[in-house]
Amino acid sequence: MKANRALRELLYRLRTEGGTPGRVAGAVGVGVFIGCSPFYGFHLALCILCARIFRLNQLLTYLAAHISLPGLWPLLVLGEIETGRLLRGAPLLALRPSDLLHTDPWQFAADLLLGSAVVGAVLALAFALPTFHIARQRRKAPEVHTLLERTAYRYLDAGMFHWEFVRGKLRYDPVYVALLRSGALPPEGRLVDLGCGRGLLLALVRTAREQAEKGEYPEGWPPPPCLDLHGIEGSQKIAEVALLALGDEARIDTADLCHVEVPPARVILLLDVLHYLPAAAQEDLLARIAAALESGGLLLLRDADADAGWRFTATRIQERACALARRHWRQRFHYRSQAEWMALLEKNGLAATAEPMAQGTPYGNVLIAGRKLGLLLD
Repeated sequence: MKANRALRELLYRLRTEGGTPGRVAGAVGVGVFIGCSPFYGFHLALCILCARIFRLNQLLTYLAAHISLPGLWPLLVLGEIETGRLLRGAPLLALRPSDLLHTDPWQFAADLLLGSAVVGAVLALAFALPTFHIARQRRKAPEVHTLLERTAYRYLDAGMFHWEFVRGKLRYDPVYVALLRSGALPPEGRLVDLGCGRGLLLALVRTAREQAEKGEYPEGWPPPPCLDLHGIEGSQKIAEVALLALGDEARIDTADLCHVEVPPARVILLLDVLHYLPAAAQEDLLARIAAALESGGLLLLRDADADAGWRFTATRIQERACALARRHWRQRFHYRSQAEWMALLEKNGLAATAEPMAQGTPYGNVLIAGRKLGLLLD
């Protein structure tokens, strides 16, 4: 166990070190420059040495050095030699075997060294500049970045796959940050996450409270809610990952949503869940949720909008690909339009509002809030 933990910590450090846009671009630039150098067999050592000197990501630096892959290596070397000859005013190198035999090996090596320095510098800039732009565009505010990284860190003991999945989901799926930043979650009460998966939202809420106590919470955001966290997940294997990440900070149960008794709650979440259920099961679950919500309680439902055009097509393709990857060959989906989702909530006595929730992605997702009004209980 200790060896596994140490290995995960090593991989974690290699994946996260040097994470600022400048250092990410620097790692790519330095790696490309080393990959263009003729010191074959020493690229790994050079990448590690330079990355440590300049405090760059060692793994990214070495990956960038693979610009000299076997299929590209001959063309790269030829371009470097010809560049070196042009820089010293010599004619281009003839590739006939008879001419190559009469080439001075020392001059050949000098041309290669000079050309590799120039070609390497040009390619390093060509790769580093767009990398810097992309990394800066994706970079979140430092406090937000720290919040997401520390939430993902909870999943390290579950394995690198789960950590990578959670880290990517938190960084690129807008719904999790949006629920905290907007203040959509009530300040207290019970939160029940139906189909909670690995418990991402639960872990984010709990970590947000920890960050706020340390004074490291994003400025301008409403205070993180102090909720009693309860997740219900259909897969025992995935529920165990949530338990490992949250421990006794949340209750995680395993149950089939088609039959589960929904506990009373102030807020209930259904994030990317309902389309997995048949139409009748969707309607039955929403009726049980409406009955379980407290007066003034809130249902937050995110799902695909079947009227979203090409974005809905992208959603369907992605969901089918994920089902096939999980070997759920016969998985069926039942999608509805935004208007149909809202009509179902209103049919169950919930006042519904909707907003797009796919920012930065190609998908047609919508977040629908259903509020249970006190007068509906009379």
